[in-house]
Formats: sequence, C-alpha cells, structure tokens
Amino acid sequence: MKYFMVTAKCGHVGNNNYYKGTLFFKANNGKEAARLARERPRVKHDQKDAILSVTEINSIIFEAGRELNHKIHYYTCETVQEQRMYMAEIADNIFVEDWVSEESKKYAKKHSLRNAYNMDPAYESYKNRKYVDYYAA
Repeated sequence: MKYFMVTAKCGHVGNNNYYKGTLFFKANNGKEAARLARERPRVKHDQKDAILSVTEINSIIFEAGRELNHKIHYYTCETVQEQRMYMAEIADNIFVEDWVSEESKKYAKKHSLRNAYNMDPAYESYKNRKYVDYYAA
C-alpha cells in the first residue's frame, strides 16, 4: 500500500463556493485514492473537476496530515450551526468556483416573488376576490 495526499473541492460553504480540502489515503495507486476521496462526505461528488490533485507521499507526512485533519473542525462537525461557529478557521481556504462569473453574481435573486406580487397594481383585482361557488345552483 502506498500513501496519497488528495486535494479536493469540498462543499457546504455557500452557493458557488468550495473549500479546498486535503485528504490522506492508503491506496494501491493514485486513481484509487481519487475514487476514495470522491466517495468521502463533504467532497463534491457531482463535479468532474472535484479532485484537484493527487500526490504520493511517505508515511511520516501521511500520519502528520491525518492528525492535522482531526484538528480541523470542518471535517468533524455534524451540523450546519456547528460548522458556522468555526467558519473563521477555514475562511482562507474557501474559493469561488471558476465557472461563476461576476455577471451571474450581479443578477442573483434578491427579492421575494410574494413581495413583487403584493406591490404590483395589476394583481389588485385578485387580492380582493371573494370565493365564488360556481357549482351552487
């Protein structure tokens, strides 16, 4: 068995963002290490470019990396609230996806449809409408 360090895109850090996480695995080759990383919780499973790099390492770096990952709360927290408490710890490793443009961020939805419905005078007749029973004779 060989030791591998896999850098992967991890999720649960906001819309169109990813956490650049480093994971450590024992595997026969790099392809198997990448497959194991993709199956881990928090790694973005649905993206083709979720695995950023795979590097073969020695056992000393492997053990030190595993110990370091146990200290990072991002990998150990179980709820969103718990993760939010430790966001400052991982903030420097959060990046925006490459495919997200500034234009798409500018036009993000920032309003409620209900608010638009309530403020539009064209819908005034629908708001004051009473229930009519058409089947009553």
